[in-house]
Amino acid sequence: MERVTIIVDARDRFSTTTKCLETLFANTPQAIDVIVVIGGAPEHLKREWQTAFGNRARFIFKDQFINQPQARNIGLREAKTRLAVQIDNDNFVRPGWLEALVRCQQETNAVLVVPVILERPDRIHTAGNDLYITKDQGKTHAYKHLRYFGMPYGEGANMKRQRTDYSELHCQLVVVEPTLRLGANDEAIIEVGEVDQGLTFAKAGYEMWFEPASVVHYALRCPVEADDIRFFAWRWDLRRVDEGYRYFERKWGMDVSEHGTFRDWLVRYNAQIGLLPRLWPTAAAIKLDQKLGELRERVTDLMLFPKYRFQRLRKRQLGYYDWTAGVSKS
Repeated sequence: MERVTIIVDARDRFSTTTKCLETLFANTPQAIDVIVVIGGAPEHLKREWQTAFGNRARFIFKDQFINQPQARNIGLREAKTRLAVQIDNDNFVRPGWLEALVRCQQETNAVLVVPVILERPDRIHTAGNDLYITKDQGKTHAYKHLRYFGMPYGEGANMKRQRTDYSELHCQLVVVEPTLRLGANDEAIIEVGEVDQGLTFAKAGYEMWFEPASVVHYALRCPVEADDIRFFAWRWDLRRVDEGYRYFERKWGMDVSEHGTFRDWLVRYNAQIGLLPRLWPTAAAIKLDQKLGELRERVTDLMLFPKYRFQRLRKRQLGYYDWTAGVSKS
């Protein structure tokens, strides 16, 4: 297999890095160079990673937090190979993942190849992407579409290799030279860089492909640990994300904010860290915040109990509990 550089960056937490690297080395051929680029990590984690993986990976540490495109560009500039994988540190690769990506690139001459991305071990996050564009009152709006989102995934599926409009940033194989030359990792965009990247490659006449034989598990909403809190809060700061969206709109003349509703998703995602841990970034604060959240849910459930009872009665009347197709009897 052609030698490949794998660039690992931190998406929004540090605590997943060890497992990411463990699965990477366990499920990847030896013909790889691994560069880990992380900013703002605590010293004890740096020592831990270097002790465990220092003989197999090159670590580039920065004092301050850096975003994904910054980390990836640093890694690409250090790469000595034609091809590179850009992967976040909350992704866990499966056997055969890299060989399939490389094979697809060689057979299609794609500038970028994306695998199946799972958000749970048995559920698809995305398997290629479409960009839907429409106009409303003279303004251009773009919407991201994640193919097969939420579909169950067992031992393979009938998905076919096909072109993709863009690629989620979780894991992607790229050709190094055009990626750097075109500025496909735009460091001014914290979020929605995947769409900017896809538009950049397409404008230059390059193709992007989805490869179903390659599978990677993106650990969606894995626990946030004390060492992650400040980095997570920095990464998902709504004001900074909004600046990137405004920059994207000026660059491409289109709005990708879903008519402003993306901020609601950001609020929900930020809820992984409560106010208490943000003010007091410790493990104790995380635990206390979780207990308070559980108490709040119990109180809410009690308040909604009559509503749930009505829903159960309605389901019973409609025959919901008599339904058998696809329902496990266990």
